[in-house]
This record gives sequence, C-alpha cells and structure tokens, in this order.
Amino acid sequence: MITSVIFDMDGTLFSTEPIYFKCYQQAAEPMGLKFTFELFESCIGMSVEDSSKLVRSYFGRDVDVAYLYEQCVRNFEKYMESYPIPMKPCAKEMLDYFRRRGLKMGVATSNISRWVEKLLEKAQIASYFSTVVTSDHVSKPKPDPEVYLRVAQNLGADVSQCLAIEDSVAGATAAISSGMRTVVIPDLKQPNSFVRANAFRIYKSMCDMQPDMDELLS
Repeated sequence: MITSVIFDMDGTLFSTEPIYFKCYQQAAEPMGLKFTFELFESCIGMSVEDSSKLVRSYFGRDVDVAYLYEQCVRNFEKYMESYPIPMKPCAKEMLDYFRRRGLKMGVATSNISRWVEKLLEKAQIASYFSTVVTSDHVSKPKPDPEVYLRVAQNLGADVSQCLAIEDSVAGATAAISSGMRTVVIPDLKQPNSFVRANAFRIYKSMCDMQPDMDELLS
C-alpha cells in the first residue's frame, strides 16, 4: 500500500523547462552560440555537472560552459523575480488530494536548493512536503536512484510504499531503479524503451491520473 508520494519538480510540478530553454538561448546568443532544442532536450533531468559535459562536447572544448551557465542562472532568476512560474495542469489538485488522503509527500529534484525553495514558496506549496532533496544533498545525480532513496529514508517509508511522479527519462529511470512505483507524465521529452517497459503508468497529464487513484495507491 502506498503511504508516500514523491514528486520531481521541473516539468512535473512546474512548467519550467520552456523557460530554462529560453534562458539558455539568451545566454548563448551573445557568445555566438546557438543553443538548440535538441541539445536542451538531451540535458533535461541531468545534473549541472553532467549537462555541462554534454554542452562542452557539443560546442567544443574552448566554450566557456561556466560562463554560459552563470548567464542562464541570472536570466532565470530575473525571470523568477518578475513573473509567476506556472504549475503543471492538476498539480495543485493532486497535492490537495494526497494531503486529504493522509499521505506523506516529498520532492526529489536535480535542481539547486535555492531555486527549489523559492519556487515552492512562491507557489505556496512548500508546506505540503515533509522533505525536499535537491542536487545539493546527493553525490550521484539522476538517473542514479540516490535522490529518491534519500527522500524515502527521510519520510521513513520503504520504497515499496512510495509512488514517484516524474516527467524526464533520467528522473523516471532513477525512480524505477530505486524500486518505487513510478508514474511518468512526459513534458518535453518522451520516455525511452526502458521507461516504457518499467513505468507503472504513463499519462499525458496529472489530470488523467484521477480515475486510477485507487489502483495507483493500492
């Protein structure tokens, strides 16, 4: 029986991925670089370290990846201060539903702590989560299952009692590898064969989960 629900953040709770893409494009343009959607899509769900390696291999060794990332960070933080970050469809409704059911909730994200805290507070949903584990708290990023195992430990739940909700291939692989029942709601990137074969369910939206709640939580 499911006692705990663990959410990814970017692309699952919040529609941040299109904003990140725009911020990378804006950071790359003055450097004479074209940050393509294909490159961005490949980086989704990765840690900063792993995505930096991918960007360097794409543009060449001489590219200043640290500067590119710093500019992207500035762009996103400026955006975050100026505009609301939209939540994904039915995300708030699902949080309310799980709270009414008395389930413990946590966040397992590859994002950095200061952004996670700000996004959760701005959306007024920080109080829903008993624990939040970010890239700052683990040594191995997704697709390694460490972040999910850490959240389960913090919640005092066995992995067999946890429902994970993810959008990316790396995130879903991490959740599945941890032994959790995993629901995948693709955002910008479609599941690969491993995720399709091992996910408990794949939905187009969190709204589509509602009719299956008894089965998902059994």
